[in-house]
Amino acid sequence: MDGLLAQTNFFADPNGSGALWIKLFIGLLLGFGLLFGLLQIPTHARRYVVAIVTFLSGLFFVLSFLWPKPIKFDSKAYVPLNAVENVGSLLNDASGVVVNFTQILSGFLLGLGIFSLLRIHLTRIGKGHKDSGFSIVLLVSMVTMAVVGMIHKHAEFKQGAVLDRFENQTVVNKLMDILFEGLLQQMDAIMFSLIAFFILSAAYRAFRIRSIEATILLAVALLMILSLMGLVVQNIDGFVDRNNLSSNFKLGSISTFLRKSFQTPSINAIGFGTGLGALAMGIRIWLSLDKRGGK
Repeated sequence: MDGLLAQTNFFADPNGSGALWIKLFIGLLLGFGLLFGLLQIPTHARRYVVAIVTFLSGLFFVLSFLWPKPIKFDSKAYVPLNAVENVGSLLNDASGVVVNFTQILSGFLLGLGIFSLLRIHLTRIGKGHKDSGFSIVLLVSMVTMAVVGMIHKHAEFKQGAVLDRFENQTVVNKLMDILFEGLLQQMDAIMFSLIAFFILSAAYRAFRIRSIEATILLAVALLMILSLMGLVVQNIDGFVDRNNLSSNFKLGSISTFLRKSFQTPSINAIGFGTGLGALAMGIRIWLSLDKRGGK
């Protein structure tokens, strides 16, 4: 097992060579053959195949995380001393192979997402849906960005370095700058700017004084907002005498107390609860305990 995993990469042939193209073609055929074979399995049995593969895949990561590792595990001269260390060594050797498999699966998932996107929007365009114009814009933008991005990356690969934005500008470089930095990043900034108004509206509805708890929440939120305004903090804290007890009631001191005593513990508690929820969901998915349709 150790020698098998330590072998040279099967696809480690020169780029553009005939041997590499043949291996890629064989791998593609094997992948589609495996997919076709899975589709031929009866529906009631397919669920068990997926459950077994999911369990074995998750088991590797669980063992990699929980299995004890020797102190000198990363040393080149390391030799396993017992069965426990042998298993740890095998898990370490297999990590690179598993990572390669996960990248391949990620590629298949990306292709599945693109196929689903094309199917939905091409169907909408074909049926003459009232919003088909948006579908056309989406598909044209996706194809344009993908083509320009691949050509740009290919040019970088041939040159052997990242193409400079201001030197040796080509048509592809200019298109990449226009599409990515001139359009995509600016639209992201606009989207987040619009979200700020929705957040403000939600905060107004949440902080309206309806009860004692809402009043406390409003007061704390106001203090935290004011503590982030440097000019306000300077003017308010300037009236506080630093040599007596009133120095503890400076706006900066109050905000620091609230942040350390209430905000940080609350965030940690939320993170802890989220972690427990993620762990429970991960175990349910790993053991295939989720049932469709609420059954």
